[in-house]
Amino acid sequence: MKGIISGIKRMEIHDGDGLRTTVFFKGCPLKCIWCHNPESIGFSPEVAHFEEKCIKCGSCGGVKSLDSSKRCPTDALHLFGEEYTVDELLRVIMEDEPFYRSSGGGVTLSGGECLMQSDFVIALAKALKERGISVFIDTCGYVKREVLEKIIPNTDKFLYDVKAIAPDVHKRCTGMDNRLILDNLQFIAESGCRIEIRYPLVTGYNDGECEAIASLVSRTPCIEGVKVLKYHKLSGSRYKALGMENTLPDTVTTDQDVARAREMLLAYGVRVI
Repeated sequence: MKGIISGIKRMEIHDGDGLRTTVFFKGCPLKCIWCHNPESIGFSPEVAHFEEKCIKCGSCGGVKSLDSSKRCPTDALHLFGEEYTVDELLRVIMEDEPFYRSSGGGVTLSGGECLMQSDFVIALAKALKERGISVFIDTCGYVKREVLEKIIPNTDKFLYDVKAIAPDVHKRCTGMDNRLILDNLQFIAESGCRIEIRYPLVTGYNDGECEAIASLVSRTPCIEGVKVLKYHKLSGSRYKALGMENTLPDTVTTDQDVARAREMLLAYGVRVI
C-alpha cells in the first residue's frame, strides 16, 4: 500500500498545536475556486514547470517528465506526487520526533483531502499514535461516514473547513453541495472529537456566510474555536507551472475584512483562534 504525497512541510506552526510536520496528500473531491494548493487537487503525480527557475541548461532535453524532473538542477521541473509506503513516510516524519515532544506538536495530515486516500491515512495515523505522536486531520469533510468512523480513534483533533453554510454559495465556490460536509461535522462533534473550524474568508464570495457560520459553531459541541484564513493569490505561479486554469478570484481580502469576521464570531460567543 502506497500513498501519493504532493509535499511535506516540516517545522510548521500554522497547522495545529506546537511544531508540526504537515503531510499534503494528492487528490480532492472539491474544486474550490480559491484553492491555494492546486498541486493537490488531482490524484495522479504531476510535473510542474517553473519557468522563472529555468537556466536553460538542457538537462531535461526539453521534455517535462518524471525522469527529467530528477535531472533538473534548479527544481524548475518539480514533481508533485511522490509515492511512499507507510514505513517510508514514518521514517521521514519521525526525524523530527524530539521537536514534537518538546513543543506539544505532532503531525497534521492535509491535502488536497487526505481522507480520499483513506486506507493509507488510517494506517499511517494508527502507526503514529502507537509511537505516541499527536495526529491532526485537516479535512474538507466531503468524505464517506465509514472513513470518519475508522480515523476517529487515531485522531487528536480535526481541522475542519467550513467554507459556507448556504448550499448555493458553497456549490458556486466549490462545485459541490455541502450537506454531507455539515452532516459529517455534526457526527464528529457528537463523537466527542476535538474540532477547530477553518473559515477561508474570500471577500465578495463567502464573506456573507460569517454570521451563519458563527451561529452553527455556537450551537455545536466540541468545537474549540474558529480560525479565519485570509485569502491570498500567492499560488498563482503554481497554476501556471502546472498548466492549470487559474481560477483564483480577482479580489482582495483585507485585514479589516478579517477583523469584521472575527468580531462577528466573538459576538456569538465563539472563540477565535
